[in-house]
Order: sequence, then structure tokens, then C-alpha cells
Amino acid sequence: MVCLSEFDYEILLKNATPKECENLIKEHSEEVYLVPGGYNVKGIFLLGTAIPVGFSGDAILFQFIKPCFGLFVIRMKNESEEIKNLREQYKKDKDVRKIK
Repeated sequence: MVCLSEFDYEILLKNATPKECENLIKEHSEEVYLVPGGYNVKGIFLLGTAIPVGFSGDAILFQFIKPCFGLFVIRMKNESEEIKNLREQYKKDKDVRKIK
């Protein structure tokens, strides 16, 4: 299992509700997708039922659950490969929905 501390990331929001996370991701992204639970970003498995993942330039923003701490919104820069992977997955998988 991959640990978030292995990456260069920025916390944009912490201890938030799912709606607060989704709203922040929508506000700071050019495109937003809702991915199913279990979808992984850089080997980090996302928990939930419909998790917002957004892009701004080459940065990826996503909702992350840290056990005992709650929901966070994370931004990882220089992730154009992850962005490409999600766009390709969206074209193949009807569980991934574009919302913006």
C-alpha cells in the first residue's frame, strides 16, 4: 500500500464534509470527475462511493480520507500522467462521470 507521505502534496482543506470537499474541488478545477470507490491515484486508493477528482493545469485535486482525522482535499502538482490516465478511464468506464 502506498503512503501519502511519499509524495509532494499540499493540503487545501482538512476536517471537511464530503460536500465541502466536492465544492472546493469544483471551484479550483478546470475539469472534475466522480470516480467510484477503490479508484486509485498514484497507488492511493480512494474511499467512498462517488469521489470528486479534479484537474487544474498539471495538478490533480482529490478527496482523501485520513483515518481518525476525516476528509482532506489534496493537491499534487506535475501529475499530467495521472490526468491522462483518468481521462482514458472516463472514456472506457461508465462508473466514472464527468461533472464539470
